[in-house]
Parts: sequence; structure tokens; C-alpha cells
Amino acid sequence: MNHRTSPALIGLSTLLLAACGGGAATPQRPLPSPSPKRSSVATAKCMRTTPAPGRYLPALPHWRRPPASLAALAPASCQREEHLAGGRSYRVEMPSRIDGAAIVFNVFEPTQFDCQGGHPLILQGHGFSGSRSTSAGEDPLSPIEPLVDAGYAVISIDQRGHGESGGTIRVMDPDFEGEDLVQIVDWAEANLDYLKYRDDNLLLGAVGGSYGGGFQYLLYNVDPDRRMDAMVPQITWHDLTYSLNPGNVTKNYWLAFLSVMGDTGSGGSMDPFLRSSLLDGILQNRFPDTALDFFHYHSPSYFADNERGLELYDSGNSQEYLLDPITGQLPVTSDGRYIIKTPRSMPYPVDVLMFQGMRDSLFPFNDAYDNYLAMTRAGGDVRLLTYPFSHHYLAPNVGLIQETLDSLGFYGEALPELPAEGLNVLASCGDIGINQATLAWFNDKLLGKGDADNVITTGQQICYTLSPGDSVSAPEVTVGGASFPIAYDLLGQQLPVVAPIGVLGAVPTLVPLLTVEEDAVIAGIPTAELSLSLGDAALDELCLDSSDPMAATGTCDAILFLGVGVVRGGASIPELIDEQVQPVRGLGSHRIQLTGIAERLNAGDQLVLMLYGQHPTFVGAFSRDLASQYVTVSGQVALPVLSADGQAPFTVSASN
Repeated sequence: MNHRTSPALIGLSTLLLAACGGGAATPQRPLPSPSPKRSSVATAKCMRTTPAPGRYLPALPHWRRPPASLAALAPASCQREEHLAGGRSYRVEMPSRIDGAAIVFNVFEPTQFDCQGGHPLILQGHGFSGSRSTSAGEDPLSPIEPLVDAGYAVISIDQRGHGESGGTIRVMDPDFEGEDLVQIVDWAEANLDYLKYRDDNLLLGAVGGSYGGGFQYLLYNVDPDRRMDAMVPQITWHDLTYSLNPGNVTKNYWLAFLSVMGDTGSGGSMDPFLRSSLLDGILQNRFPDTALDFFHYHSPSYFADNERGLELYDSGNSQEYLLDPITGQLPVTSDGRYIIKTPRSMPYPVDVLMFQGMRDSLFPFNDAYDNYLAMTRAGGDVRLLTYPFSHHYLAPNVGLIQETLDSLGFYGEALPELPAEGLNVLASCGDIGINQATLAWFNDKLLGKGDADNVITTGQQICYTLSPGDSVSAPEVTVGGASFPIAYDLLGQQLPVVAPIGVLGAVPTLVPLLTVEEDAVIAGIPTAELSLSLGDAALDELCLDSSDPMAATGTCDAILFLGVGVVRGGASIPELIDEQVQPVRGLGSHRIQLTGIAERLNAGDQLVLMLYGQHPTFVGAFSRDLASQYVTVSGQVALPVLSADGQAPFTVSASN
């Protein structure tokens, strides 16, 4: 059973922006070796059902064999010709072979069985602090009804620490959540004899958003049998060190939100290490390196590039945290630790249809683009589309209000559809609806039926949502683009930009960049090469190397947030495009990618660089050094401005 904590401890931990849950046991099992590279899903053609239950189990090492499970109903069986009416769903529980924690999931059988042809398996995962689906519906993150009606078997999972599953939430830890996911697929192969195979490999797909997208990449990377064939991850991460700590600045709104909602939704099952790391990051204004290593290990980026250079059996704990003298004495935050036990795996081709929200401030477009690059390198058919739906609806701000007011026509037309369609009205890129695209994707990639491009009409191009109901496609993701100086122009002379930071920087400093003389779009990832200074090299050299950990007094700990804004023709107040900012921290030179954006521009619109000293997404994460309240900013910013149809770079006139 899942460990739950007392109401008193839950109340205490909520005050600490966390809640309670037991520590995680260390898994004891040999490290798996990857199977030989399987055939590409695009070229393999031979399909058949498994000849008997437990087809490959004799070849499994003892620690891979699924333990006994408890199912609410006896599984349907083509071999025994039992329970083949179709359309049933039932609960399954089994102990994790890692630590004995309960693993709970629901099996949804196809509406109609085809014992001759067999049925591919789709795994579905919920969002953070959520739980498995127990009834079939059409939610874009859990489209179980259209899948089972189309002949797929679906397993909806309570991830570790969520719903009825036991253990603590470790945010897609390869050694815990990863092993549980492999065990679930092992169970399916051992117990569902109606599944479909190709070249002796299970035909396997996955769907889900946010946390339910993260599990797909984790299973893809840790499964020793490399069974994943097609994925539809939505609004999920590539590297949590970027998602939660871009530019080495803590994304405090989301840290607080995840801390509270994670424990509230799971009944207090957050792992103590995760809880203490989030709390330490918020109060110290930076994450300890130990926490950043933990987040990186729990990300697709560890397997793709391992930018932090992690090695097997590296370990960490929370005993060196600033707050450990306090948090180390509390059961909800004490004894947090991890050990890296899962090696990086060789990538293999898998077909991926990914959706991301352009306004998502938790997992922005850049996360999806990095996943897109990694999965494209692996050799599969990979598509990247964006839609209006994302985490930003959980973070109300001025930008969301402005977007809603600008899109009243769209929302007015969508309102009558809301009772029946739900989130589906926000889950499309132009005319490409997520549920229709998901089904077409699986039909094409798993069954060899139809052509997904008949639904995903942008083909291999990137589909950008510019606003609800408005989209454009582009041949590729433009990173950078036309370059403009970060300076003020006065009669042909460039003057330096001085921007307030810290508590003085709530109102942005504006730097004019470009006035478009004809309709265009800005879509892609802006870049910047810039330098931050106190205005005098001698002053910069007086900055201390270290100081008090909370305020960093005298260290010149400059934090600046950069975004691209648009001043509409005739308006005087700029709009921060997609409400996206990218932090830059520290004096000196920086080369950075800004957060990806997409917006339609009309003739006469002016693009401006917006420099903030603080921003609501990073609430409380600003320069606390009272000795440094202004910085001089210089350099260049490059913008991905495209033609109005998105098909070519925008031509910047000489007057700009």
C-alpha cells in the first residue's frame, strides 16, 4: 500500500511549500544490457500476434520476470477463447520488483477483438499530481475511447507515488519509475495474449501530456528490449535543469506550484529529496549542484547528451543544503538521496508526434525543440506541432488576460462546443486536432493503415500556433535570424542601454529593434550575444567572489530577464510575446537562446526587446544584492522573423 502521512505533518509541510512522504528504497538489481538494435518501424513489415502467453519470458533474467499480480477481472484470452466480448476495463495491482511498492494500472480492452490480427498496446500517463484514467474518454491527454474503438489495447498507469501506486514521487527516476514502467510492459506481454507483434517485438505506443509525456521518453530510454515504436508526448520536458532553472535562475512560481500540488494531489508522497531541493532552491535563490544533477538524470537530456557529465554511481544527498540544519530534522525533508545506476542507452528509431504550447512557461517550446533534435538524430519520423493548450493556464498573468481579450472571437465560437469537446477546443494547430492526429499517427505507424499526413497536413514542417485558431507552418525551426543591436539610436549614434534590476526592475526597459513594413510572423527561437556590466570595468572588478548565501551582498549578482515584445500599430504599450522571458545571470559576456515564441505581425508593428529585473514566473528570484541595482547592457539580439506564410526569412529593409 502507498505510504501516507498524518494530517499534522501535511499541514506543517504545506507551510514549507512541500508535503510529506516516505523515503525511497535503493533498488537492488543488475544493470541491464541493451538488446540488439531493432528494425526501424518505418521499414519493418512483418506483423503477427504472439503465439502464446509469455512468449519471451523464459529468456528473461529472474529479476525481470513479473511478480504475481491481482487483476479485478480475468484478462481476455485469444488462446483460451475467453472473455472476448470486448470493451471491458479492469484494475491491476502488482508489487514493484524494485522495492515492493504497489504498481496500479487499468487495462482497457479493444472494443472488438481481432484474434487473427492482434492489437497494439498503448500506454497512457497522467499529469503531475494526477492519477490514472478509470473510464474511457476523449480528453486530448487521455484519448482512450477513440483508441479502444480503433482496435488498440490501452493501459493507463498510476505513476509511482500517484493515485493508488506506492513509493514516493521521484519525477521519472530511471531507477524507480523507469523500472516500474518496464515491469508494466513485461506484465502486458506475459498476460495479454492478444497483443500484436512485428519482427518479434511488441507493437507499443504511448500518449500523455506533461508528466504523462515524460514517462514516454523515460521508457524509451530505459527499456532493455527497446519496445517503443510510436509516441505522442505533449507539453513535456527535455531537461529539468533548463525547465526549472533556466540561466541558473530558479523558476520560483513553478517550484512552489509543483511543491504544493505534488503533495496535495498525491496525499503527501513527494520524495524527501525532491521536496527539500525545491524548498532550498526557492529560499536560496539558486539550486545546489546536487539538485541539478538529480534533475538532469531524470530528463531525456541525460540519455541524449549528458551535458552535466554524470557518471554511473555518482550520488548526492541533501545534507549539504543550506537549509539542512532545519529541513534535515523534519521527516518530510530529511534523508533525501540518490545514486545514478542506469547507464545511458543507445538511441533507436521511434516515430514521435509531439505537441507543445507556445505560451507554456513551465516547459517552453525550447524543451520540445531539443527533444525534436534528439529523436530526429535517432532516425525516426518526428513531427513538432504547437497548440494553445499548455501549463500557462495554471499561471494567470497579464499576458493570459491579454491573449484572452485578443481571442474573444475564437472563444466565443468555441464556447458552445466546450461541454462536449472539453480541452479539445484548445488542442489543435490550425485545423490539425490532437485526437485525430494521434489516432492517425498510431494507425500509420503501428498498423500500417492510412497515411498520417492526410490528417497532419503540415507534413514534415513545424506547425506554430500564433494565437487560438491561427497557425502557420515553417520548413524548420529558425534559431536566431536577423540581427539588431541592443542600443538606443540617437541621430545615428548608438547609446548604451541601462536597465534597473532587482526590486526596481518590475517595469521593463524597452529597446526598439524592428518595425515591419508588411505582414510577417515571428516564429522560432531568438538568440542574443550580450554583455552585462556595472558601467565601468573598474567597478566590475570590485565584485566579491562570494558572500552571504541568501542575499549575495557585494557579489554583483545581476539577474536580467529578456523577452521580445510587440507594439501594435497605433498602440503605446508593448505586449510581451507569449509572456516568455529568458533569464541571464552574472556580469560579463553571455551567448544565449531566448525562449521560443510565435506571433503574427501586421504592417506597422514594432518589435522591441523587453528587459525586466523581475518577472512573475520567477517571483522572488531576482538580484538581491542591494549594491547592484542597475546594469549596462550591450550586444546583439537575433530574431526569427519570417514571411507571412512562414516559408521564408523576412526581408529586413535598409531603413531598419
